[in-house]
Amino acid sequence: MRRKSVFIGLVLGIGLLGVSVYVWRLDRVRVENWENTVPVFENAQVYDQGIKTAFLDTVSYSSRERFNGLFQYFLRGYLKYRSKEGALVYYPGEFSGGGQAINALEGFARFFPLACSYIHNAPSTSVQIDEQSINVSEIMKTALLSGTNPSSKEYWGVIKDRDQKMAEAADVALGLWVSREYIWDQFSTQEKKQIYDWLIQVESRKHGDNNWNLFPVMVIKSLEALGMADNRAVTAANKKFGRYIEQDYLGDGWFKDGEAPPDYYNAWAIHYCLFWLNQMHPGFHSEFICEANADFSDFFKHFFGPEGFPMMGRSVCYRMAVPSPLVAASLINGEVLSEGEALRALETTWAHFIENDALEGGKVTQGFYQEDLSILNGYSGAGSCLWSLRSLILAFYVDAEIGLFDVPPAKLPVEIADFEVHNPVINWTIRGDKESGDIMLELLNNDKDAHYQLDKYDVLDAFLETLWQYPHRPNNKKALYNNRFYSNENLIFNGN
Repeated sequence: MRRKSVFIGLVLGIGLLGVSVYVWRLDRVRVENWENTVPVFENAQVYDQGIKTAFLDTVSYSSRERFNGLFQYFLRGYLKYRSKEGALVYYPGEFSGGGQAINALEGFARFFPLACSYIHNAPSTSVQIDEQSINVSEIMKTALLSGTNPSSKEYWGVIKDRDQKMAEAADVALGLWVSREYIWDQFSTQEKKQIYDWLIQVESRKHGDNNWNLFPVMVIKSLEALGMADNRAVTAANKKFGRYIEQDYLGDGWFKDGEAPPDYYNAWAIHYCLFWLNQMHPGFHSEFICEANADFSDFFKHFFGPEGFPMMGRSVCYRMAVPSPLVAASLINGEVLSEGEALRALETTWAHFIENDALEGGKVTQGFYQEDLSILNGYSGAGSCLWSLRSLILAFYVDAEIGLFDVPPAKLPVEIADFEVHNPVINWTIRGDKESGDIMLELLNNDKDAHYQLDKYDVLDAFLETLWQYPHRPNNKKALYNNRFYSNENLIFNGN
């Protein structure tokens, strides 16, 4: 009897210890408000279908009308999911490991530059949404003051070392410069100081030695262009940028990005930032930036066609931003890429994804086409995927400068002739077949027979997410980086 009592006590003790360890561990890893799901707004499907119908109708609607409609689609999403003051946006979808607060900041910060570029472009800052006149500049001003006010319930918080807020600060700073006449110049001296105080935190923060080098540079150089940065901060930013291009530039327009193999971060992160630095400060490494963009675009323009482009690499949900460097090139390297070619690459990219249901509920889906947790990185939440808007941000800005939306689209390389182009720096070859429209990317450093499929998000992943209340998604690096071939059929994203 005594042995039985001891055994029962031992089992209970082990069970209690297990529960205690689980609770202790859960308290440290769980994402805030994991169980807090946000519903899609009422009748969202009507607007999803509406933008699909309008954007794909190139006969009834001009390029300008279709892209304006696309902005209105995303503006409606912002309005439906924003917080009271608009500094946070709670989009429906899966959380990242950063939790709801950072996801909501991303929701604002990644939409904000699009709103600013639209304001810079449009003859009026007011937009009609659901029979209401929305003053875009005013709602953005209100959001900025709330997000940067430490006393506000919507305050974005202190920026710490290696903080995701550094990336979002770069987008906020950029938007302020792009729309400076309509937003920044309308703030009082004290309001400008409040916003500056939040942004300047990035100056002294540690970060990864990769494309993150560009975030503090973007913030400081934006503030400098707005007349707010001191000489010490500017000198440090200039030095950081000089070190970055000396250390990370590979040649032929391509950069290495930390330990990651070459991928499309070159397009939507690195060349995107370099373009904006050139626009803010035309004398700042201008020759290098323009030459790098020209070399990159001269090769990269072959990736695009009416049936999409070959997708590879991480952060798949940023996919609509891939043509960003080509849009930039149409302004700073017209001899390499015409406005018509840039517009065609932009339009075909967005049309391809819109046709395949990549817009849903006023936002970009968390997948390649529809929602797909198999390819959603742990650092990506519902607002994260709005980095896809970067090609639109550039497009509205470039249109304001050279009338991009008014030029007739020009044929892309695959629509003109067969081609095969090799980049020796990264050892990639891109091939196009005019008759079929097929575009094939070959990564010659990879094994010839490599053909990895995506590991699917499954019941075990869902169970572990529920258990730990933290993202648990498949590691698909092999399928996204190690295959020999990637094509614009993108079969790996369709289960083939």
